[in-house]
Amino acid sequence: MMKLRSVIGASALKKEIMMPNIHSSTFSISNTLACFDINISDVATNNLVNDSRDVQTGDVFAAVSGTNLVGSDFIDKAIAQGASLVLSQCAEAKLHGSIEQVASNHSANGVVTIVHFYQLDKQLAKLSAIYYNQPVNDLTLVGITGTNGKTSCCQIMAQLMNAVGKPTAIIGTLGAGTLDNLVDINNTTPGPTKLQNLLAQFKAQNIKQVAMEVSSHALSQHRVESDMIDIAVFTNLTRDHLDYHGDMQSYGAAKRALFNGTKEQVWVLNADDAQTHQWLTELAIDNERVLYSCNANFDQQAFVTSNPNAKFINASNIKCHNQGVDFALTSSWGNINISSGLLGEFNVSNLLAAIAVLLVQGVALEDIAKHTKNLTAVAGRMETFSAPNLATTVVDYAHTPDGLEKALTSARKHCQGKLWAVFGCGGDRDTGKRAVMGAIAEQYADQIVLTNDNPRTEDPNTIIADIAKGIKNLAAVTTILDREQAIISTLKQAGADDMVLCAGKGHEDYTIIGTEKIAYYEREVVRKLYQQVASL
Repeated sequence: MMKLRSVIGASALKKEIMMPNIHSSTFSISNTLACFDINISDVATNNLVNDSRDVQTGDVFAAVSGTNLVGSDFIDKAIAQGASLVLSQCAEAKLHGSIEQVASNHSANGVVTIVHFYQLDKQLAKLSAIYYNQPVNDLTLVGITGTNGKTSCCQIMAQLMNAVGKPTAIIGTLGAGTLDNLVDINNTTPGPTKLQNLLAQFKAQNIKQVAMEVSSHALSQHRVESDMIDIAVFTNLTRDHLDYHGDMQSYGAAKRALFNGTKEQVWVLNADDAQTHQWLTELAIDNERVLYSCNANFDQQAFVTSNPNAKFINASNIKCHNQGVDFALTSSWGNINISSGLLGEFNVSNLLAAIAVLLVQGVALEDIAKHTKNLTAVAGRMETFSAPNLATTVVDYAHTPDGLEKALTSARKHCQGKLWAVFGCGGDRDTGKRAVMGAIAEQYADQIVLTNDNPRTEDPNTIIADIAKGIKNLAAVTTILDREQAIISTLKQAGADDMVLCAGKGHEDYTIIGTEKIAYYEREVVRKLYQQVASL
């Protein structure tokens, strides 16, 4: 269990806020279980949860077994916290629906019912949806998957949707809720019980649109089923999470699971990624699809000829400048010039994906273009900080080889002087990407500062050594393990025309050293440094 101790102040660490309960009188656990051939007398219940730490009085606890944990080990804790009913995953089909009663001082009648449920892990998403009265039926749910860009696409889409009068909630890395009222969630894509609870709350708030990041873990663990998704978006596929998936083929297969075989689901796919073209040959579905591209050589005529059921959106003549980026947009819906305050050419790709989602829902291209110039940077995604006579700092979440390359190449186009890269690699994770990221940093940055980035239980010096294996000219490399000191030192050395890319932490408000989760909010660290300079 990780312990929390403050290093830069407790205020720097955001706390997870429990979502308020929705009216539970409309939920029936007996009717829900009847759909799975289990018959019980109805019990007064509140929320359906699968994390014993979240159980409150009256909740139903789904004791699901995972890769490393056995759900039944947490039943006693859930009952002690007031669970009114327990669903326990069983290993044999013949035990499905069997019931036992256990004594409880926390129950009104002194007992709690435990219902045995075969393959509960695989059925939990469906079970949760039924329990919360299928909230997705009243929502347009946009699912965004890909190695990089999910968070930016999600936030950009929500900003644009809100701007054209379509209130939109998001679920992802930065939290869940409306953009002005996000609360923290444990995972990029929450578990099925919390996900359906969130969707039910959005429905109760009369929100009609939800943009959700869908991780490969969530798809492989059945937290999200593809039939929930109305519009499926694919950003890219590059190396990441191989410690979990094993190889790129398995990783890609997990992402592909978002795209189902129904004509009703709309696909928005990145034409600049090879994975898209492989999927298009494998998934011969007569559904609506949009391909987006930042390639100036995108052959529109050939595309239309070979994809009669598809539409396209293409950016060309891309120009990066201090205030953002401009480009010419051509599409199946018409042509227009776009201006955006977002930094980085790769954000053009993210913006195209978001624009495509609006277009397939009938929003006019001209209306969208009116609002792109007002888009604000996503927290910790190519977020810039500057002050007179000081280098510009860019804080970005880039923690993969592809992400680091895109961040550096984008920063280079906005940089007047030297480009500095401050980064590290996570411990107890994919070691193969470390040298690759070192080589990328050497290729695109003038100076490299290697530092900690969640070393966890690994020796930080071992991680640094692994990164350095990919760097030929070590004379351009400095190592400062303390991340805050690494940034301070770099800013002292960098010139006023230089740019410093702090990659890896982005929006995160912690660092993990050993087994301790320590408060560290890089955006605030950098912001305070610039405020101190400005006050001198």
